[in-house]
Amino acid sequence: MSEPSAVVPAARDTLSGLLSGLFGAVLGIAVALGLAILVIPTPTYLALSNYLQIVTAFAGAGAFLLIYFRYGHQSGYLYAAGAFALWGASNCAWYLTVLNGGLAWVFPSLIDIGIIASIILFTSACGRIYQRKPFSGKIILLVLAVSLAIPVAVIITSGISNPSLMTLLYFFACGTLIITALNHTFAENPLALAGTLLFALAFMIYPLREMFFSGNHYLTIVGLFVAAGFSLIVLGLLPRGAPTPETPQKVDA
Repeated sequence: MSEPSAVVPAARDTLSGLLSGLFGAVLGIAVALGLAILVIPTPTYLALSNYLQIVTAFAGAGAFLLIYFRYGHQSGYLYAAGAFALWGASNCAWYLTVLNGGLAWVFPSLIDIGIIASIILFTSACGRIYQRKPFSGKIILLVLAVSLAIPVAVIITSGISNPSLMTLLYFFACGTLIITALNHTFAENPLALAGTLLFALAFMIYPLREMFFSGNHYLTIVGLFVAAGFSLIVLGLLPRGAPTPETPQKVDA
């Protein structure tokens, strides 16, 4: 059994405050940039959006590592750090390929596999950070129905192909993430839940955009759903003060 690290409450409050300020600022930038893209959808704003997503992903991974080492060594935070880092690395691979003179990878590609793997990894983190507390069965069934109905409709409409099957994988991964978050008390943590829903929504819209609406500049705003989602997740999962007997931390075996 891993024991919570002995960190004085003042240090906890200081670190949480710094991280809150940092990711609160990132959230504000994401909202402002999203509004700019809706009003003037220029390539410059799109590039800034892409950079912001990657920076936020790696910053989030670093934040979760800090939380892991300072606040009790919960393995869920390591899983979350790995998920954010994997997401950032997958996107960096696309840019490095282009900068090295290669052709831009189009949907679907190995990068999509990396992103789906990061979603699955973060799903595992959700189950490790919070205890299971079953949510409304009707809402869970609704999420499951949507996660299956839309990709099945895509397959019926477009036929079985690499893009349609990748769309099915995205919806399955995102639906599983939402259901896991709801079943592990994220509903009691509105910031973390809102961030998780934004992140999942982005990757439900993304494959549909790539298949059917690739020329729609306004849908590029979904990239900022990712940056905002990452920020909200970190803000929601920040420890609040020292553990007490009344509010014990979950300890992993």
